[in-house]
Amino acid sequence: MKALTDSEKHDRERTILEAATRVLAARGFDAITMEEVAKEAGLAKGTLFLYYKCKEDLVLAVFSAMAENFGTALRLIAASGALPEELLGHTILALLEHFDKKRDITGYSGGLPLAGPRKEALRARFVSNMETIAAVLERCARGGLLELEDPLFAASALFGLCRGSNSYARAAGRRLPVEERAGRVKRIFLNGTRKTK
Repeated sequence: MKALTDSEKHDRERTILEAATRVLAARGFDAITMEEVAKEAGLAKGTLFLYYKCKEDLVLAVFSAMAENFGTALRLIAASGALPEELLGHTILALLEHFDKKRDITGYSGGLPLAGPRKEALRARFVSNMETIAAVLERCARGGLLELEDPLFAASALFGLCRGSNSYARAAGRRLPVEERAGRVKRIFLNGTRKTK
């Protein structure tokens, strides 16, 4: 059997992560097995163990890939020349789309501890993404759109507001188009919910 090239190894790893994401969404962390992921990826279980030593490493890799892809999207938005209101809108839309794409597994990220040496890379990606959102909000503040006391706290609040908006579909039993949810989130983030006179 010939050795895989670096490109083939990368493709196989992507196949494994995509399979693990599907199985995780369908079964949840407690029920997911390495055997099931290997089968979904079309690989022998032993081959899967060449890439990931245990289920926790595999799930951490899934979340790391999600965080990395999301970070790339955020950096592209942050580097755009968009005006403040448009920049905020693009950021909110990216957050909502990120949570929508991973709706069935993003709930686990809240319960996934970000401590410990094996989780440090995931934690670093999460921190980097929050810092990028904070940088976007600082640009919005410099452009006069909003006032910031603490950019990182505001970024965390925006992240939580976007993530929490996914609960609306579950609680209300209906889904709004992402553009409508983005508009609602933006209004709440900019204006709050206090009644104006």
